[in-house]
Amino acid sequence: MNSYKTIAILMATFNGEKYLAEQIDSLLAQTYQDWHLYIHDDGSKDKTIDIINAYIGKYPDRITLLEYPSQGSACRNFLSMLERVEAPYYMFCDQDDIWISDKIEKSMQAIQTVEKRYGDIPVVVHTDLRIIDCNKNILRESFFNFANIHPERIKHYQEYVQNVVTGSTMLFNRKARASSLRVSACSATMHDAWVTLRAVADGGVRFTIFEPLVCYRQHAENVLGAQDGRRFTLSYRLSHFSEMLKMNIDHFRMMRSAGQIGLHTFIKNKYLVFKNSKQE
Repeated sequence: MNSYKTIAILMATFNGEKYLAEQIDSLLAQTYQDWHLYIHDDGSKDKTIDIINAYIGKYPDRITLLEYPSQGSACRNFLSMLERVEAPYYMFCDQDDIWISDKIEKSMQAIQTVEKRYGDIPVVVHTDLRIIDCNKNILRESFFNFANIHPERIKHYQEYVQNVVTGSTMLFNRKARASSLRVSACSATMHDAWVTLRAVADGGVRFTIFEPLVCYRQHAENVLGAQDGRRFTLSYRLSHFSEMLKMNIDHFRMMRSAGQIGLHTFIKNKYLVFKNSKQE
């Protein structure tokens, strides 16, 4: 499916009736308006589809509901849309956040600057997030600080042993999309990590905007949610050994599928991340 707009915004929904309208309203209020919103629902049982159809009725030239079978996870849902929609640029959009009004404008300015500097290569731009509760009260001004994430420290593919890119903050170009689709994503654990890894593996660039341009809502139904980076102490890791081991094995497999990394390098870099986090 070809988009006639500069940006294809891909939104995955599932039982999102509570916050969905507010998220769509935040898109409609953006200072940059050259975009089209594509939504695929993963089998909602609430009023999500009714809300989507109501918005399509008001904005038929801005919003499209993609109708095909459920994918079973957020990762597969987002990547399935990426396979079906063609556009110059792409953004992932969660159903329950709120985008700051100049999020798209600032992201576009950044990616065009990067493209002008580096040429026709895969580019991923991402931003920080502000963490809010279900009533929009601010819990943390910076997700990076809260989760102890330091995107500026990661320069090479082998250093992406933790995901530093949140899907709802991403803007990436057609080259990054092509990179993500060129290799089977069967080992992908999350869509944001996969697109970023494949872009970097293909010689692309990741650029960080150190400004929170998304209000990241925390509530009982979050698929992942914001994780306090300080809680990942040695004692926590030992008490959650099986969970942490599986998470790291899955991430290593994804990295090995997306590019090239050896187990020894992965373990060494994971240790360095842990060591540096202890020094914060």
